Amino acid sequence: MPRQLLIFDLDETLVHATPTALPRAADFAYASYFVYERPGLAACLALLAPLYDFAVWSSASRGYVDAVVAHVFAGRAELKFAWAVERCVQRVDVRTNSYVYVKDLRKAQGQGYAVEDMTMLDDSPEKLVRQPRNHVAVRPWLGMPDDTELLHATAVLIARAMARSGRTA
Repeated sequence: MPRQLLIFDLDETLVHATPTALPRAADFAYASYFVYERPGLAACLALLAPLYDFAVWSSASRGYVDAVVAHVFAGRAELKFAWAVERCVQRVDVRTNSYVYVKDLRKAQGQGYAVEDMTMLDDSPEKLVRQPRNHVAVRPWLGMPDDTELLHATAVLIARAMARSGRTA
């Protein structure tokens, strides 16, 4: 059975970037932003690495994605790709009358994965409107130090990978 691909969103999923510092030290800075890693990130990557290949797909700018990936994944995990806003499809969200950047997983098939072998961890369900079954949702993270959402998502992702492979935890 082919390996599964887990695609991570960045902002409010794995990190929180803000122009105003929080009451604790930032994990790193980008331009004029203080960037904080979500609690449980290191454990999430370590526990999921044996089960998934990793990638990143963000609706942020290329420079920001590259900087965050360099800090978050360096020495922790290898990525199959790291995509930014230019790989998203812009469309109008009729509910809010604003633009949303859709992440159409069919674009990642060229990386050697079938859509059914991809899962996206993202805080924005509207961005996965074309493949909602491939979406594992997390609540947006705004820097709260007691957040446990990634730990819960990790358990869901482990169960999903085991079910897909026919194994049990």
